[in-house]
Amino acid sequence: MNTIKEHVFPFSFCFFLTSGYLIHPTPMWAIIFYAIIIPAFLIITFKNKEEITSLFKDKTFITGVILIIWFLLSISWGVNQPEFNTKKYITRSIVNLIFLFSAAYFFSNHTKWENLLFKILPYAVLINTLISTFLFYGVDTHTLSDRLTGWAETRHPILGSLVVLTGFCISFYQSQISTKNKDKILYATICFSCVLFVILTQSRGPLLTLLCIGIIFSIFSGKVVRRCAVGILFSIASIFLISDEIQNQVIQSLSRNPWRFEIWMDAWKYIQDAPIIGNGLASLNTFGAIEQKFPHSIYVSSAFFGGAIGLFLLLALFAQLAWAALNTEDRTTKAFHLGLLCVPVIGGLTDLAQVSKSPGELWYILWVPVTIIIGHSIKSRREQKQQAQQPSIE
Repeated sequence: MNTIKEHVFPFSFCFFLTSGYLIHPTPMWAIIFYAIIIPAFLIITFKNKEEITSLFKDKTFITGVILIIWFLLSISWGVNQPEFNTKKYITRSIVNLIFLFSAAYFFSNHTKWENLLFKILPYAVLINTLISTFLFYGVDTHTLSDRLTGWAETRHPILGSLVVLTGFCISFYQSQISTKNKDKILYATICFSCVLFVILTQSRGPLLTLLCIGIIFSIFSGKVVRRCAVGILFSIASIFLISDEIQNQVIQSLSRNPWRFEIWMDAWKYIQDAPIIGNGLASLNTFGAIEQKFPHSIYVSSAFFGGAIGLFLLLALFAQLAWAALNTEDRTTKAFHLGLLCVPVIGGLTDLAQVSKSPGELWYILWVPVTIIIGHSIKSRREQKQQAQQPSIE
């Protein structure tokens, strides 16, 4: 039992999250979750019920659970829900709920393994960016005017960029807490590769997210980081001003039709059909003239699928996470958590659909940041309680 709890489960969890950046297609690495993590976590739950039920002492965790359950329940009253889609999203909701429990448990109880994950995951991100650029420009012979598509879970220009940004936040955090200069330089190099990846995808939502993360890191970090940020911005601006070709490419990229407002206005018509409880998590519709299958905003999507209640739960979750991050005493960790939170909060403005999915991009974009912050909050309260119980020394 101790072997499963102390070694099998945490090792599998680290391997699972790292593999999403390295292994393609998704089922090849997702099988780790289904075949190892779920059985191991169920055994731990059966043997250590108190440890699992203690997660409910965290209000943010409870909101996350209620959020997933609400959208799952919405299937019971939803409209335009084909049987195949209903079954799919019932399964996805249950799987996502298990991930919320298992990830919150991991990040709140396995500090040693969490530290190991944060050390090795940036290397997986670096390998991903290298494979992506090599295949896209070297093998497929695309030009710089084409939008970069990545490898494994970064293969979508928008979602892939947000997945990379989660890795960017972890890499930056490691660059700040590392004690050796060579490690700091290495993690800083990985951060640069992430920035380059996002720029090459030409995805405006992730670029805005990156800007917000950069501002947060600059505010809470030292002079070196601020100077590096200014230097990078100056270099980008210089390249933009020097090259007419790059200017035209940037202007063309920024001015292309996003179709978002048309999609959102179309979604608003459906939202009004069930404004309070939503159209159901498995509802199928098309939005806009280009007939998109979801509203391309986590906020509009939540209102469409789960109504005002679903949107309120999502906003409540984000607000609680922001409050927890702001109340983190350590400035480096505070910056890390606020940066992580930008990935779903800002990145979700122009993309993302249902909040419940099977293993894939959404877990890296939404649920990994959520559970990292929740896990830290639980550990902090536990440590404060232990300190309060210790007898004072006269």
